[in-house]
Amino acid sequence: MFTKSFFLNKDFTTAAHFLIYNSQMKNQLPFSFQAPESATFDNFIAGKNQQLLYSLNKKDEPLVFLWGESGSGKSHLLQAISAQYQAMGKDAMYIPMQFENDFTPELLDSLETMDLICLDDIQNIAGKKLWEEALFHFFNRIRDHGGRLILAADNSAINLGIHLADLESRLSWGLTYQLHIPDDKEKTAILKLRAHQRGFDMSDEVAAYLMKRATRDMSGLIELLEKLDYASLAEQRKLTIPFIKNFL
Repeated sequence: MFTKSFFLNKDFTTAAHFLIYNSQMKNQLPFSFQAPESATFDNFIAGKNQQLLYSLNKKDEPLVFLWGESGSGKSHLLQAISAQYQAMGKDAMYIPMQFENDFTPELLDSLETMDLICLDDIQNIAGKKLWEEALFHFFNRIRDHGGRLILAADNSAINLGIHLADLESRLSWGLTYQLHIPDDKEKTAILKLRAHQRGFDMSDEVAAYLMKRATRDMSGLIELLEKLDYASLAEQRKLTIPFIKNFL
């Protein structure tokens, strides 16, 4: 069985390394996960996704499938609900499937006894026979044990390129929700909220400058904000437009 100390969530430090253990495997599986700042429901600007937040917090939804473009907040929500479950003393795990080449489908063995499993970026296993079969059987096991499964991908279940018809059907059984990309107003609000949580206030002018001069992808904006924060601390300077110009 997996031990609680190896749960994958954003409470770990950046560039943390994890060892995942499974009783049915002889060896430890080295697993690296780049963890950005902590993801919670409090620092998620819902915008047009209010109904989704309500549904995620309804514990009677055993299967939830989220899909949307990069930067829509899928990973944030999966990590937030994983952390929420753990805070309540429940067994929960977040697994980002963009690292599927680092381990084998046996990763899913024995996880069905957990209260919650969140599988992110499952588009990475589409078309891979062993992974598709493993996920199909895992789906059946976690359903029989009464656990909850939340999955996320960059496209809808029918457009993922899943070869196993039974798995494609299973992915459509529960609640399916397409996340909306935040508009510019919401992106600005997210930047200012994240800045405040990092201990400084971002002016409207600075936020507008970042929106115009940097990537418009939300994940990229958050990553840039983190780098700017570290750079400003290192140089003992405030996050101003001249400082950002020099940094960029």
